[in-house]
Amino acid sequence: MKKVLNGKSFSLVLLSLGLLLSACGVDGGSAAKPESEMKGNDGKKVQLQMWFWQGATFEKIIPEFNKTHPNIEIIPQIYKWEDAHSKLLTAMSAGSGAPDIAMVDISQIDQFLKYPDKFQEMNELGAKNIAKDYLEWKWKQAMVGDKLLGLPTDIGPMVLYYRQDLFQQAGLPFEPNDVSAKIKNWDDFLAAGKVLKDKTGTDILSNPYELYGAIRDQGNELYFDKDDKLIIDTNTQLKKAVDYYNKARQMGIAGSYDQKNALQEYSAALNSGKIGTYISAAWGRGHVETRAPDTKGKWRAAKIPEGTGNMGGSFLMIPKQGKYAKEAYTAISWLVSPPQQLEVFKLSGNFPSTPSIYGDKAITEQGYDFWGGQKLGVLFSEVAKDVKVQRKGPDYQTVETIISDGMQAVAVDKNKDPEKEFSALVEKAKAKLKNK
Repeated sequence: MKKVLNGKSFSLVLLSLGLLLSACGVDGGSAAKPESEMKGNDGKKVQLQMWFWQGATFEKIIPEFNKTHPNIEIIPQIYKWEDAHSKLLTAMSAGSGAPDIAMVDISQIDQFLKYPDKFQEMNELGAKNIAKDYLEWKWKQAMVGDKLLGLPTDIGPMVLYYRQDLFQQAGLPFEPNDVSAKIKNWDDFLAAGKVLKDKTGTDILSNPYELYGAIRDQGNELYFDKDDKLIIDTNTQLKKAVDYYNKARQMGIAGSYDQKNALQEYSAALNSGKIGTYISAAWGRGHVETRAPDTKGKWRAAKIPEGTGNMGGSFLMIPKQGKYAKEAYTAISWLVSPPQQLEVFKLSGNFPSTPSIYGDKAITEQGYDFWGGQKLGVLFSEVAKDVKVQRKGPDYQTVETIISDGMQAVAVDKNKDPEKEFSALVEKAKAKLKNK
């Protein structure tokens, strides 16, 4: 799953990482461990330090692993999303201090894939035997050439969460299948937003940047090409995203609520019916339930216009600084196996990357009271198979932080021109990357 990142501190860590890992003297244990070193600590119980973040839910299934694997004990260390990544970068740059198992978000993984010799190659540990259990597009996201450096956890197929009662009050399609069928493109969505605003006074979006992000993530590329060249100036999908940002803002159908810096205000608006939709991933279900508890039973979910995208999802990796690669692989292959991903879905809603369980009753028959009994798992499993995969690149978060913070300011200040401001932000991103 995905959380908000503080880009400033992250950039400083990245700089030191690039300098130190490039130096031949800082290897961090890049040589493959001999088999004798992978067998544990003289027959004693092996303790594995595992870093992950709040919301990953691993802490709820780790006790079962520890119970059923008497020779291995996972010691969970739970951090904030941004801290989990920055601490791992610091440890990698220092050449020591990394955990035995590290969770890495898809938005961050390319920073670590730049240094494949710093992580255990999963196929050598047996991963090639379980590749068929995972969505192919997800599996490939952690590969460098033919090397696999991480095992997939959850995925984040995007859907449209919407207030069914407000859609019905406005005379719009309000049953999930009808919403998907009749709001087929983003022009339809904007038109629905105008009706919703006129009839109920509700903004269809919390912020026009939410629409920008959805359209951006439906493209074939994001900010960088496969050679890590910045392509914002030539990416027509980003131009489309900015255009629709501008349209939503001009039509007055999007708020200026800031989920990053004014979460309390945003939550109050979501809870009171001032916001009519939330474009997000499968894990967004928990977001709505937490931020808008008084709206139980009033929400539904449908496909977003013009095809889905992927928002979030993660991997478990094994830094070579650890001593117990074999045991670490045993642990992570269990944690992300189909049965455990299904259990995590039941506990938190993080959607599995293992399609063999999409037919399980927990997905096909489980209705949710908050969502009027809707079987959300059916929708998630349908859109999961249609996700487009884009390469984010090592500097994705640096650019995204600049763009998102800047366009949030545009949403607040109606005197600012979105296209001009976006161009200025692109130049700011170029300068930032040049000076890294």
